Amino acid sequence: MDVEGDEEHLKDEAYFQYRGVSPEYYDNYRLPPYFQEALPKEREARILDIGCGFGQMLCALKKQGYRNIEGVDISREACDHCARLGLTVAPIADLESFCKGKPKPEYDLIIMSHVLEHIEKSRIIPTVRSIREGLLVPGGSLLVMVPNAQSNTGCYWAYEDFTHSTLFTAGSLYFVLKASGFGDIRFLDPEGLEGGRLLFRLPKKVFLRYYRARIHFWNLVTNSAFHTPSPQIFTFELKALAR
Repeated sequence: MDVEGDEEHLKDEAYFQYRGVSPEYYDNYRLPPYFQEALPKEREARILDIGCGFGQMLCALKKQGYRNIEGVDISREACDHCARLGLTVAPIADLESFCKGKPKPEYDLIIMSHVLEHIEKSRIIPTVRSIREGLLVPGGSLLVMVPNAQSNTGCYWAYEDFTHSTLFTAGSLYFVLKASGFGDIRFLDPEGLEGGRLLFRLPKKVFLRYYRARIHFWNLVTNSAFHTPSPQIFTFELKALAR
């Protein structure tokens, strides 16, 4: 039985099929509002989308006038689709090797949307360090998004996607970025309110306060606790900008 071959198939060509995701899934995709805090003002800035999938983020960046945009993905199916859209995307087999294969850092912004949780836990920090050292120019930024284990859906996302290796809380993501050599780390849109209409933002803010108070109450009753220095963020995904 070719176990290694089966694993590669699972991670590559079959992934989108088994997950029920097609290019049409992203027909109406728009960049989330929090992206505006991370995007370079200079439209000539070089941007790399690691794990670009079917190119939805690259297409959205292109519409905003960014010209030096590239993507990489382990799925040839995804890369072929991106090529048909006229995007500059390359298939890669291993992210660390890709980073080390670059002669010098060249990107002003690197985007990793729901990629880190797929990497084997023992390789996450070395991979992120390779990205910082091998791909980002001095002063460049890494925008990383991962599912949040502290969200209301909890560990659902650890098991919903069979290829997930680990989940993150704000504290563990901060740890990974710090251990990888980043000094300035900021969580974006921690309450998940950016871009929403004022009519909905206000009640959501009130309910979020109630949610936090309820958790605090039950922590007291059950003698439970969170790690005090870690940010308590409850949105579905964590969004961090690291420099």
